[in-house]
Amino acid sequence: MKKCLLLAAFALSTAIANDLSAQYYKPTRIFKQGQADIRASAGLLPTYAKDASRMVVPPVSLGVDWMVSDQFSVGVELGYSHYQMEKLPAGETDMRHYDNQTLLVMTRALAHFTRRDNLDIYGGFRFGTQMVRIRSLDGPFGAIEQLIGIRPQRTRFQYGACLGFRFAVSPGAHILGEAGTGISLINVGVGFKIK
Repeated sequence: MKKCLLLAAFALSTAIANDLSAQYYKPTRIFKQGQADIRASAGLLPTYAKDASRMVVPPVSLGVDWMVSDQFSVGVELGYSHYQMEKLPAGETDMRHYDNQTLLVMTRALAHFTRRDNLDIYGGFRFGTQMVRIRSLDGPFGAIEQLIGIRPQRTRFQYGACLGFRFAVSPGAHILGEAGTGISLINVGVGFKIK
């Protein structure tokens, strides 16, 4: 009986404390003009998944965003991925093996749609440069690679879009999720306020 009374008293005191703290609720963080954040994320759906590749290093990215206004931000992003893949060229019987490293350097411009405590939903465009280095694990590049369009190195202009969210878990930290083109089609990560 004493245990039941102690449990009931504990539950009641917890409910009262929660009710009192709800009256004085302050948001953990509001995303606003002038702030800057650094973020790090890992890819859940790699862009090379369609090539039946094997990850050596999962796709990772690091970036900085600055809120120009309450509804608009700009940022830069650096992404890296490392895969190994196999290809069976048409008319060939031997599988070819390749090592693929990708470096992505992009800028981005984002519009922020939600103005709620602790939550920011955004979308926008990104553009920059993609550098790809492919190495054959079966010997030097030859006619087969030329036939299927694989070159040892290439640099090209890259552009795309993204849609994401970030949720503040403390005044200086948030979790994030993004879907879109980049080093991975889906990214999750953490961010920290630096200004």
